[in-house]
Amino acid sequence: MERVLRIRMAYNNVYLVRGAGGSVLVDTGPDYDGAWEALQDGLANERPAVVVATHGHGDHAGLGERWQAAGVPVALGRDDLRMAAEPGLSDAECESTSGWVEASGAPAEVVGHAVAGLRRRLNAREVARGTFPPPGSQPRWPTGLRFRPYSAEIIVKGDQALAGGLRALTLPGHTPGNMVVVDEAEGLLFSGDQLLPDLTPTPVVQASPAPKPGDGWRFRSLPAFRASLARLATMRFRTCYPGHGEPFADVAGAIALNLGAIDERTEKVFGALREGGYATLYELCARIYPRAVKRRFWQIVPTVQGHLDLLEEAGRVVHDGKRYIST
Repeated sequence: MERVLRIRMAYNNVYLVRGAGGSVLVDTGPDYDGAWEALQDGLANERPAVVVATHGHGDHAGLGERWQAAGVPVALGRDDLRMAAEPGLSDAECESTSGWVEASGAPAEVVGHAVAGLRRRLNAREVARGTFPPPGSQPRWPTGLRFRPYSAEIIVKGDQALAGGLRALTLPGHTPGNMVVVDEAEGLLFSGDQLLPDLTPTPVVQASPAPKPGDGWRFRSLPAFRASLARLATMRFRTCYPGHGEPFADVAGAIALNLGAIDERTEKVFGALREGGYATLYELCARIYPRAVKRRFWQIVPTVQGHLDLLEEAGRVVHDGKRYIST
């Protein structure tokens, strides 16, 4: 019997990893119409001892409530617990993110459009808990995703041993409580969204689960994501099983490629800032992406913010409360 069973669920991969002491299912599966039945067919009614959600996003943790109802415990990183208990954008996070948009220095028209998008996400939250939303214009699943709230029974803080020689490693960045699952003896990495083939995930604006005094509300995702990649770079893997796309063998090369892409973009942002010496966040985005920034606010501005966070952490830029200044 295979050690690893891969189950394709539209855009997602779910993995059953067999071993002594029971099997582990990596990710719950996304909750689209018919997903639970498709997952059970893929498992051929084989029952995992535990389900590990690599992070709290709906496509990786959305079937957690169904697994619990079936009597299988779900493990989730401590700092992603809120995402499962209160799926979607919370009222407080919406307000804080709206404030970040306004503070970016964007024109009023752009601010209005970006904040309206946040409000739509907030309103869609209630719908997604009940019925299946429509699939959207570029669907990745047969329907939109539903997410029924739940409280994970197994809360992972730091690293934690699992069945079958597996370990869950807390690697924050993609989300505050993001995890991967590894078998160090066999060199297996189940990466969720931490490492994907031919894709470097871009940072998003998200709230810190437990902000420290003076740190503000925002979780600085890109510095955490890069540090987590650097940790993986110290380990030896022969195969990566990603949450999306095909499993691949050159794990070290993929990690190095991701780190190189992040560092290259960071230098691009720093170079653009040095050209003028200072800029608001939005001014800097317009300097780098003059034609695209208005229509792609939520792709470009959070990404540049992430690289500024890296530069600020390195002491190469400072923020005076309004503008970023190169040092």
